[in-house]
Amino acid sequence: MAEVCAVWPGTEPARSVLALLDDLVAVVRDRTGAAAEGAVHAHRRGADWLIASAGDRLTRSGVAVVHAGPWRAALRTGAPLVLPDLRETTGSAAEPWRAAALRAGFHAVLALPAPLSRGGAAALTLYLDEPGSCEPEVVRRAGGFAGEMASLIELHSTIPAREPALSEAEVARRTRASVDHAVGVLMEVRGCDEDEARHVLEVLGASQGRSLEAVASSVVRHAVRSAGGRGGLGGGSARAARRS
Repeated sequence: MAEVCAVWPGTEPARSVLALLDDLVAVVRDRTGAAAEGAVHAHRRGADWLIASAGDRLTRSGVAVVHAGPWRAALRTGAPLVLPDLRETTGSAAEPWRAAALRAGFHAVLALPAPLSRGGAAALTLYLDEPGSCEPEVVRRAGGFAGEMASLIELHSTIPAREPALSEAEVARRTRASVDHAVGVLMEVRGCDEDEARHVLEVLGASQGRSLEAVASSVVRHAVRSAGGRGGLGGGSARAARRS
């Protein structure tokens, strides 16, 4: 059985999705008068993820982490899966998770897929106590929540992870490239040779108490902003550097 990975509780998108899931469970309870619990999964880049689950029985029974749960069927078909009475469910829907759900006291299931715009899909699954409680209004409301949850998952998946620390060799390579770029800019703008351009950078760094790479980046940015103008790199520091 393939593993279902879990997003660490309390982090995003788990925290925001769980808040919506709790709201939906309350809406369904008020609408039907029956208790309900729920889970949200996502399939992306070949991996299955349990984003969030709400409910003690769902957690204890392990139904939410079963790979072949009802959410999997919804993702596979791209259509809602409505099982109004698990006691009467037959065929491909009667998979091993059903027995665990019945033992936990659930008698109806609703699973809704929601595509992710950058590839993959999310699925919202509701486990309801009362058979027949997957009425059309519940399906409609749950569908709206599923779309919002997918948007949250999509949003947080676009936030880049912190870049790993660079090796000393890579830092040195990037520094050389940045300085070489700035030297070329100075040679073009100031009409000086390479040695003089490097000397200008060194004097600027010493006078400003900044690293050579920081000065080089500033020189390039200044040249870009001043493109089309004259004397973009002029000023007291640059002139003093050329005289020294």
